[in-house]
Amino acid sequence: MRYDGIAASPGIAVGPIFCYQHEEYAVRDTPVAPERVGEEIERFHRALAAARKDLARLRDGIAAELGELEAAIYDTHLMILDDPELLKAVEEGIRREGRNTAWIFRGYMSAAAARLGQVQDEYLRERRADLVDVERRVLRQLLEDAPRALDELPQPSVVMAHDLGPSEVAVLKPGRVLGFVTEVGGRTSHSAIVARGRGIPTVVGVRGVLQHARTGDLGAVDGYAGQVEVNPDEETAGRYRQRQAMLESEARALVQLKDEPAVTLDGRTVELGANIELPGEEEQALEAGADGIGLFRTEFFYLGRFELPTEEEQYVAYRGVTERMAPRPVIFRTMDLGGDKVASYLGASHETNPFLGWRGIRFALHHPDVFRTQIRAIYRASAHGRVRMMFPMVSNLDELLSTTRLCVAVQAELERKGVPHDPQLEIGLMIETPSSVWIADVLARHARFFSIGSNDLVQYTLAIDRDNERLSHLYEPLEPAVLRSIHHTIAAAHAAGRWVGICGEMAGDPRTAVLLLGLGVDELSMTCFDLPRVKAAIRSVRYDQAREAALAALEETSAAGVKALMRDRLESHLPSFLVAKRSPL
Repeated sequence: MRYDGIAASPGIAVGPIFCYQHEEYAVRDTPVAPERVGEEIERFHRALAAARKDLARLRDGIAAELGELEAAIYDTHLMILDDPELLKAVEEGIRREGRNTAWIFRGYMSAAAARLGQVQDEYLRERRADLVDVERRVLRQLLEDAPRALDELPQPSVVMAHDLGPSEVAVLKPGRVLGFVTEVGGRTSHSAIVARGRGIPTVVGVRGVLQHARTGDLGAVDGYAGQVEVNPDEETAGRYRQRQAMLESEARALVQLKDEPAVTLDGRTVELGANIELPGEEEQALEAGADGIGLFRTEFFYLGRFELPTEEEQYVAYRGVTERMAPRPVIFRTMDLGGDKVASYLGASHETNPFLGWRGIRFALHHPDVFRTQIRAIYRASAHGRVRMMFPMVSNLDELLSTTRLCVAVQAELERKGVPHDPQLEIGLMIETPSSVWIADVLARHARFFSIGSNDLVQYTLAIDRDNERLSHLYEPLEPAVLRSIHHTIAAAHAAGRWVGICGEMAGDPRTAVLLLGLGVDELSMTCFDLPRVKAAIRSVRYDQAREAALAALEETSAAGVKALMRDRLESHLPSFLVAKRSPL
């Protein structure tokens, strides 16, 4: 049977299935005599200390194997163990109810996990898995260290589970785990991040797969297309293996392009940037041959923690990325928070429609002190390399002017105090809303560059929630309305002498990237995985061919017409592996 899920870690895996069932802890409700309350609280603290020690060991092992980037995930778990609200709630619960530690602790953690499971934002919803992971770890200590089935797999296997915590992924032994599949989770879950770091092909959100999979069955995982097969026939399994071999061959060919520029056959060059979201990921960008960082998402500083990040903490992180990439440019996008995607200490409340609510630049301007701290840190980092800064979700001129005034004030303060920074730091904004598209000529007078956020631009232009599964078939980046919006934005920017980049899924598709090149874009920014493929595509075509195809696409009346035009005019010029189906079927 074939299942569709979310592609979380690239790669192809074919092998026997191992169905993993979480250990279930029998937590009993046991009364605690008043004279034993102190002893029970001390037992709780010993369990936390043991869990903390176990986590620190696990973190050090991941740091040695994968680096500090992936190891930092376990810092979130350590922070949960040290959360004063957790300590207070459990201690008071033991005293007030006279019940045992395990019972009170599980009740608190289950309630917290249930609340996170209800939020709309995917990133916060996936933090529920971190709470569950910590809960199991502490209960394991309280209930005398139950064994874990994943420590020893009988043979190299495709692991299938309802869900896996990052601690469980960390004990998966390289070479023994061919791939893994979960029924829940998303691409930004911490377990998915660890899987990507370890190079394990992963598909998550495959609902119902465990109803039909059994240990010993044959499993096939496509971590590129987000597809899973249980007991495929010989022909289908063979196609998966052929695709696996083809991708390995492709990867070897693309390595040769690492130090080559993204230049067309007739000499048109486009800058290729990488999208990253954590310090340390710049190493992957360099390995992919990126010309710079086209989008550094800074939200990680504000989510999954209990207090505001300091200016020094941000400066150190931004400086590290800037120095490592120098002399290549780094574009820092300021905080894109709001709705459900915000730490509780910033005081956000639930919104009925967070995508149209208090988010992006609106949220930042409402917290000027927090925003100013981030801007100062970015300016200070600019003394160590080529830094650019851009603002998300700008929808009118007043928002841009308010932000630039804040930047002017920060820069003046740094100059008065003699703090090193780049006074010529380029300031730009993201074009993500129809309103910003149609005043692009006005915005260009006050910004040095535009970066078109294609994912949100498609969402708002077509009035389609891109996370709504029922509407996913209508989310179409090649709709003429989207292409004409992009063309209008580029024309307005170029008329004002500004350059334009595009980040998002459109930039990372080799075929669509060639079309965007034809529309006149100056920079494309994408995932590190997609970057070599886009480079190969650009180096395979002439700019005049791309330009002619793009202008013809603007005259089409449907996305289907645009796709047909691309097949007729562009695909024959691209390497075959760039136009092959992403699925083996």
